[in-house]
Amino acid sequence: MKSGNMLQFNADAIILKEGETYQEMYKVVHGSVAVYIRYGQKDEHLIGVYSKSKCFGEVNVLSDQPSIYTVVAFDDVLLMCITKDTLEDFIRNNPRNAIDIMQNMVHTNMLMQKNINLLLDDIYEKQDVNKKRTQEMKEMIQKYRLSGCHL
Repeated sequence: MKSGNMLQFNADAIILKEGETYQEMYKVVHGSVAVYIRYGQKDEHLIGVYSKSKCFGEVNVLSDQPSIYTVVAFDDVLLMCITKDTLEDFIRNNPRNAIDIMQNMVHTNMLMQKNINLLLDDIYEKQDVNKKRTQEMKEMIQKYRLSGCHL
């Protein structure tokens, strides 16, 4: 339910979805939200639970990139909606939140780097397995070639 620039969500409601593009960010006025990567998937990862005065979705306002996480209402929550047009006034009136926004972005950047490293490790591990299999196949082919039929 929209009331000015305040939005209310019931527990378990999805506020932002990973991969979708939004034009606003939020500040928790009352209640709390859970922030996830890969929400609803087997490798779902809870980033954290944000409560009163914490902000989320800053990437939405500062870029046109899709959301990098899913945010779900942990309980009934009241949020202040901040758009690109209202961001400057919001920071002027809530200077402490400017620091929170920067800290969130650093935390998110570190988390993304960790995920990139895990993905790279997974890729290299699969390449090593494939290399080993390829080598085994080469050795088997050579055995057949060496012991091949003579006409």
